[in-house]
Amino acid sequence: MAKVLIVYYSKSGNTEAMARILADAAKAAGAKVTLKRAEDATNDDLVSADAVAIGSPDYFSYPAGFVKAIFDEALSIKAKLSNKPALCFASHGGGGKLKGPFEQLMKSIGLKLVMPCILCQQAPAGETIDVLKKAGESLVKAVAR
Repeated sequence: MAKVLIVYYSKSGNTEAMARILADAAKAAGAKVTLKRAEDATNDDLVSADAVAIGSPDYFSYPAGFVKAIFDEALSIKAKLSNKPALCFASHGGGGKLKGPFEQLMKSIGLKLVMPCILCQQAPAGETIDVLKKAGESLVKAVAR
């Protein structure tokens, strides 16, 4: 059974809603899912997972401080994260320019993105929910490859 870690920071609840949709989809695909707030996540959590999803609000085209701290700390374990399946997701109030920087941060610690960063303006709805569900399934399938 694949172990999927979903880490997120959420102030308004929008990013948390995205994380919960991903978690439900990964569970439905057969994974054991651990959902953690960014401020509680550790390098051990990242290493012990078979796949990782990290989510953040878009703050001036950059992730929240607690999420950025995960990347800073994970540089020391980059070799242990090399090619681990991963995805990133972000909510924003408008503009939504976090995609490129967020994807680069994921790659900088050795994670292998299974799909482009998922952006959602405000709370997830409609097509975004479908994309998140597919992403959760894709993350679990990537572990088996």
